[in-house]
Amino acid sequence: MNPAPTPSVTVIMANFNGANWIGQAIESLQRQSLADWELIVVDDASTDASIDIVRAAADSDQRIILLTSSRNGGPSVARNRALECARGRWITILDSDDLFADGRLKSLRAKAESDSAAIVADDLLIMNQSGSLTGYSLLGLRAPKTFDAVALIKAPRLAYLKPMIRTEFLTELRYDEQLRTGEDFDLLLRVLVKHDARMVVYPGMGYHYRRRGDSLSTDKSADGPALRGMLEANARFRASFAMSGRLADACARRHRSLETSLRWVDVTEAVRQRRFGAAVHHTIDHPKVLRCAVQFLKKRFYVLILRNKRRSKTLGL
Repeated sequence: MNPAPTPSVTVIMANFNGANWIGQAIESLQRQSLADWELIVVDDASTDASIDIVRAAADSDQRIILLTSSRNGGPSVARNRALECARGRWITILDSDDLFADGRLKSLRAKAESDSAAIVADDLLIMNQSGSLTGYSLLGLRAPKTFDAVALIKAPRLAYLKPMIRTEFLTELRYDEQLRTGEDFDLLLRVLVKHDARMVVYPGMGYHYRRRGDSLSTDKSADGPALRGMLEANARFRASFAMSGRLADACARRHRSLETSLRWVDVTEAVRQRRFGAAVHHTIDHPKVLRCAVQFLKKRFYVLILRNKRRSKTLGL
């Protein structure tokens, strides 16, 4: 039997209880004009019908590979299993609740090759929970833009993008399995630094990011354990690489920012528990948390205005 030809692109999908969306995600990949892809789905011990949906798709399409787990290890563990099996010349991510627009893979790969870029991404096009495009994108790009490691640290939401990366850039790098939050940022940062690389980001080509709830993503950054994990990952990164002045300064600023966010969690937790003296004490010890308070109030004000606009539109006002 002849070995299967090497696919152009390996698409990695980590899934946990994504039965509501995963079938649509797979179908959006199967509709791509670029046909020489493989999809590696790692199910992270789902308790819903996810496995049945993926297995049915794999039975009818040999490009789809299903790997299952007996226990939930988190997205980093799942994606690392997929990376070990990946055969494509390029590697990219499709989350189980998102979609590819027709032609997205072909367009992105063509851009990468024409620009001789090893890491490329396109601006995320935001859709609502029901799958309708909102008309918004993550970055609002109108022209291509190039980002290095320092730019990523200064704008960590760039890690929400779903880059396409040449496989050789990931040969010696894997997701940090201690992280369940911020794992995409951490891996992308290490790729950029290790290879002294840049990521070229283009205006949206059709990665449809499903916005669930009132924010772009569940606000895990407000969770104490998540912040501590990111602080520890930042420390591991700083200890692992010889860094230039710009990069070292950016990492130090990120450390201070994460520390401030963690102290803000302490304040909000104290307020929630009506330990107001403790909240004041935390604020006096870490006065920079006042910036977090201002940002929190601005966000709440924005949400309130948005809800009022939606209500007015519903009422025809």
